[in-house]
Amino acid sequence: MAPRTRDVGAMKDLARRIVSVDDFDPHLKALVYGRNGVGKTPFIATAPKVLIVDITEAGTRSTVGSGARKIEIDKWEDVGHVYWLLQSGKLPFQSVGIDTITGLHRLAMDFVIDDADRRNPARPGKQPDKRDYGRAGELTAGMLFAFRNLPMNVIFAAHERVITDDDGMEIETTVNLPAGVRAVAMDIVGVMGYMPPPKKVRKAGVVTLVDRLVVGPSDKYRTKDKSKNLPATIVEPTVPKLLKAWNTITEEN
Repeated sequence: MAPRTRDVGAMKDLARRIVSVDDFDPHLKALVYGRNGVGKTPFIATAPKVLIVDITEAGTRSTVGSGARKIEIDKWEDVGHVYWLLQSGKLPFQSVGIDTITGLHRLAMDFVIDDADRRNPARPGKQPDKRDYGRAGELTAGMLFAFRNLPMNVIFAAHERVITDDDGMEIETTVNLPAGVRAVAMDIVGVMGYMPPPKKVRKAGVVTLVDRLVVGPSDKYRTKDKSKNLPATIVEPTVPKLLKAWNTITEEN
């Protein structure tokens, strides 16, 4: 049923928001995941003028010399402060990397448990219940949306989780987050890739390690490429490579 009254002001505001579908956001919103040490943080460090938000990882040693800047976070409240700093537009960054959103959820969980313990000193200390998990999930999802909506390149990194069947057989490798938050993280990005361990390549008797990022259709990994311009597996992946694909328009996309 149609509304009974018309809000002319709201209608004018909506009319101003109608734009061409060709006016898409040129900023990259991506999610990469994998086990520790596969190169997620160095990948983030390739983003233009990037701030790495190191959430309890202490993993930026591998980015020395990249020119990236970092801030180490170990409290949930500080994540929000970082968001508002970036949202203000007063810092000289073009990109932000959240390393990792798995750690982000842990911070949210610690915050929720501590808050619940303060409210009810009689409850078993540090023992989360169903409501705690639900609230932590809501906080994490809300923060993911907030960072995704920043007018800059946003790269989320996460640890991997291997899902098995009742017989212990591997079914899928995906993002290590609770199901509800995981669905949000995967939905809000345009590119999502799995970073396997570096591949050993022998050339002229010399063995080198080559990083890869799987973004094409896969029966094993959760992936996505809304640009439709990237190869199924990107060899020596960098954020500029993803950015170029994201901002290339072809007849197919």
